[in-house]
Amino acid sequence: MPKSAYEIARRPGGKYHGWYLQQLKLTNAQLERAIRSFECLAEQHRQWIADPRSKIPNFDSLHPSQQRDLVERHWRQDIQRHRDSIDILRNILKERSNAKS
Repeated sequence: MPKSAYEIARRPGGKYHGWYLQQLKLTNAQLERAIRSFECLAEQHRQWIADPRSKIPNFDSLHPSQQRDLVERHWRQDIQRHRDSIDILRNILKERSNAKS
């Protein structure tokens, strides 16, 4: 079973490990604000996938391979990165909450 972004980020050398360490320095309020920001970014990218012209008015003039790359790869990867960030931040908050209990 694949590990979560949080589990991977906690390990030295893991993807996002440096970013994870930076986030540990933030307050809970800052983490919650960052989660909301990443949620908005992910939703924005979902909207671009649904209607690419809302992001790129001349989308139809792009080469078809460039259109596909944006919709099928680039923006979807951005969404996954935002989801990974949300997972890491939520688990930092959870870790702090469990430590207080």
